[in-house]
Amino acid sequence: MRQVKEIISEIESYESDDGNWLRLDELVTELWESGNPEIGIDTLFGVFEKNPTDDGAGVFWTILHGLESLEYEQKLYDSLMERPSHMTITMLKRIENTDSDTIAGKSISELKSFIKNNPKIESELLDEI
Repeated sequence: MRQVKEIISEIESYESDDGNWLRLDELVTELWESGNPEIGIDTLFGVFEKNPTDDGAGVFWTILHGLESLEYEQKLYDSLMERPSHMTITMLKRIENTDSDTIAGKSISELKSFIKNNPKIESELLDEI
């Protein structure tokens, strides 16, 4: 089995091959099988930030479900503040649908207002908020 740092490094440098995300899917599976997926939490949010309007042909949903099994709310908040993406907005809405008013102890409504005014957000994502 490879070192987790090697897997994370490969995920960080991964680029889709004309919409083919199969290798990323394999890397994410390998990360989870390592037994220490939490080490790659920043990298996984980085995948969303690098591909803000994409769902990775379904692979990003695998990442989303994996992240939701970890302590992720602060990292989600940070990612939404830095570079909102389709997947992180989806994660926020999933939290909101549990009738929660906060994420990482902060107001969801205030965060949504900030996201809408964030110059780094892709305009096509504004309708998702």
